[in-house]
Amino acid sequence: MATERALANAARRLLGDRRLLIATNRGPVTFTTSADGALRPRRGSGGLVTALGRVGHHVPVTWIAAALSEGDRRAAAEPRLIDRALPDSEIRLRFASVDRHAFDLAYNVIANPLLWFLQHQMWDLPEQPVIDAATVRAWERGYRVVNHAFADAVLSQSRRDAEPRIMLHDYHLYLAAAAIRRRRPGAVLSHFTHIPWPPSSLWQTISPGIRTEIMSGLAANDVVGFQTKRYAHNYLRSAESFLPGARVNYRARTVTLEDGHVAHVRHYPISIDVDSTRKVATSRAALRRADELLAVTADQVIVRVDRMEPSKNIIRGFLAFEHLLQRNPRLRGRVTMLAFLVPSRTNLREYGDYARKVLDVVQRINARFGRAGYEHIRIFYENDYAQALAGLSMADVVLVNPLIDGMNLVAKEAVVVSERDAVLVLSETAGAFDQLASGVLPVAPADVVGTAEAIARGLAMPPAERAQRMARLRAVVEREEIRWWLRRQLDDLAKVRERRG
Repeated sequence: MATERALANAARRLLGDRRLLIATNRGPVTFTTSADGALRPRRGSGGLVTALGRVGHHVPVTWIAAALSEGDRRAAAEPRLIDRALPDSEIRLRFASVDRHAFDLAYNVIANPLLWFLQHQMWDLPEQPVIDAATVRAWERGYRVVNHAFADAVLSQSRRDAEPRIMLHDYHLYLAAAAIRRRRPGAVLSHFTHIPWPPSSLWQTISPGIRTEIMSGLAANDVVGFQTKRYAHNYLRSAESFLPGARVNYRARTVTLEDGHVAHVRHYPISIDVDSTRKVATSRAALRRADELLAVTADQVIVRVDRMEPSKNIIRGFLAFEHLLQRNPRLRGRVTMLAFLVPSRTNLREYGDYARKVLDVVQRINARFGRAGYEHIRIFYENDYAQALAGLSMADVVLVNPLIDGMNLVAKEAVVVSERDAVLVLSETAGAFDQLASGVLPVAPADVVGTAEAIARGLAMPPAERAQRMARLRAVVEREEIRWWLRRQLDDLAKVRERRG
């Protein structure tokens, strides 16, 4: 109750009778066309949608997203249909009008192959990336165009408001704030980056024009938010290195541009809506999925939930499980690993290649240790949120071992839905580690042997220790949940507005 009051007070200070404008690449729902031609809404995937989808339960929101499918483009002309797809929420979804070719260049040349890989530090630098003429064209005719289209869409929702309250999200929209600021100088703007922000030395590998435009685009906001203190510090270093004339104050955590504009750099570890997550985990659909999973598992269960993509380090996780079975023959036939892997960016060659390698490793491990009618690893390659939560609820050990992550909400979901006081094995490089370190078994993402040992320790951990660790984790997640995350940002934006006023 106190959390709700604090959030309501922060919203009232910042918004008054306004709606909060949120802009993201992906919306809370997407629309598909059924065989009879009708539009069918489907929940959007990804951690960003999972977190922000709950914001509309606490604050009135107009959410602007890209039309990703033909169904989205049809739905864009039918706002009432969109609103019916979001019941029990204060969210109004509206789609930005984005040229398809420009979106393809922005998304499939710049955002995912370039920025995602750079910010997750996954480039093989002796060979990649190559900033060639095609990349520069994609930046100018794709990424820049899409950001300006989002700026247009956001401002169209606030025509009469000289000071709209706007929250931009993630690496698809680094330039939007600057475009908005030029046309609406009084806008109260924030940008939150959900993925890691790497050391400034990595930004030196790409074109000076691109990196400077990114840094200045972010600095056009009033508040620039990141998941962890480390990522916020990395941005300050980047701004100092690549923004000519900017003054960086590390103590106040501000970037002051030559025109006097001040960007406040902060960190807000994103979280989940605890009550809503538990509601889904105890829903009829989740309970039915749990019964189905129990029928295919052994005495103990290890669970991982990830998008199928390279930064999640899925292959090393399976290799650690293989090492566990090799070193502990008594566990063979007595432990099952359930892997809920959500298809992601299947049109990118790197992702398709990685998915094939993952499935090949699983097939080899199952062939090596399996027996008739039993597989040690079971893959569920689909987007079924209730099923994933059902798996997390019945886990003895949850493995979250990304190479690097902005946050990783799976770690927090596992904490709030666990029915067995699951032991959380967590990469030190996950953003969630900063908050959860006191209750997890830490691992280095490349350490296959160490990960296997941590899993073995989790499987053998006495019930009392499991319960103590889980109690510490639950206390953190329940205290620092989605309303806490949102309130801190609204408070900081309100302070900026009050100082300006």
